[in-house]
Amino acid sequence: MKFLRYFLILIFGAAGGWYARQAYVAHPAPAQAPTRAALARQAAAGNAEAAYQLGEMYLTTQGGAAEPSAAVEYLRLAAWKNFAPAQNELARFYEEGLAGVAKNATEGLFWRMAAACAGSAEAQQTVKEAFIQNPEVYAQALAVFTAYQQARVGSGESALAFANQLAKGGALNEDAEESLKWLTEAAAQKIPSAQAQLGLKYAQGLGVAKDETKAFSLLAPAAEAGDPLAQLYWGRRAYTQSAAEGGPDYAEAFKWFMSAADKGNTEAQYLTGVMYMQGQGTEKSVSKALQAFSRAAEGGHASAQYVVGQSYYKGLGIRRNMREARKWLSKAAANGNQAAKNLLEEIK
Repeated sequence: MKFLRYFLILIFGAAGGWYARQAYVAHPAPAQAPTRAALARQAAAGNAEAAYQLGEMYLTTQGGAAEPSAAVEYLRLAAWKNFAPAQNELARFYEEGLAGVAKNATEGLFWRMAAACAGSAEAQQTVKEAFIQNPEVYAQALAVFTAYQQARVGSGESALAFANQLAKGGALNEDAEESLKWLTEAAAQKIPSAQAQLGLKYAQGLGVAKDETKAFSLLAPAAEAGDPLAQLYWGRRAYTQSAAEGGPDYAEAFKWFMSAADKGNTEAQYLTGVMYMQGQGTEKSVSKALQAFSRAAEGGHASAQYVVGQSYYKGLGIRRNMREARKWLSKAAANGNQAAKNLLEEIK
C-alpha cells in the first residue's frame, strides 16, 4: 500500500532515522518508587522517562494530590523527547478529551505518528486505521508531523513553519515553549522571517527576557535580507529616536517603511502615507499619501480605512463621495476604529 511505503520512509528513512536511534528502551523498575520531587529534578535534567513517570503520578494521588494539568505538562515534556509511552498517553488524552484536555483528533494522531516512528506497535496500528477511516485528519496530522520531522533533521524553513504552528494553535494546540525552541532553531539557521520574529520577542520581552542586544543582532540581518517585519521595526525606531539618540531620522524611517510597504506590510503602507502627508523624510504629497493609505486600506488596515473614508467625506485630496466615505468608514468601524464609528454617527 502507498500508505505503508510512505510510513516506512517516515520510520526508517533519513528523517525517521532520528526516531530509530532514540527509540524507548524499557528499564527495570527501582525497588522503591521515587518521589515526585526526585522525578521532577530528573525531568528538569532532561530525563524523559522521569517526566513520563511524574506525569502518570500526577494523574493519581500517588505522592500527593492529583493534578491533571501538571500531568499533561510532564507528559508533553516526555513526548517532545520522543518517549513513546508518553506520546501514546498524550494521544489518548487528545482523542478522548481526558485530563482537562480538549479533544483534538489531529493532535492525537500527530502523537500516534510520533510513537509509531519510535517503535510503538499500538500507535502504528492506530495510524494505519486513521489512514483508511479518517483520511482528512490523517492528511492534516501528516502535514504537521512531516514539518516536525524535517525540522528535527535540520530544515530551517520547516522549523519556522512548525514554530508558527505551535504559536498560533490549530492543528496542534498552542505550545509557546516548544514554539520558541523551534523559532530559535530557525533563526540560528539565518531564516530572515525567524530572525525577525525572534528579534521582536527580545525587543519587546515577549516570552523571553527583554534584550536589545540580541534583538538588534537578529533584526539587523533580517531587515537587510528584506524581511518586512524587521524593516518596519527599524523604520519605527528611526522615526521615534529620542533626543539623546540624535532625534528622529525621518529619511531613514521613510526608507525602511517604503521597503516594507512594497512587500505588502499594511502598517508600513499606512506609515508611508503619514510621512507623505506630513513631508517627513520625503516631499509632501497628498496624492502619494492617499495612494499609500488606499493600499493599506485595501489590505484591511483599520486606521488607513478611516483616513480614506474621511478623505472621501471631506474631499481631502480627492473628489467628495459619500458612498465611498460610508463604505470605508464602515469597514474601519467593523475593524474596531472608534473614530470611524463616531464619524458614521455624524453623517447618518
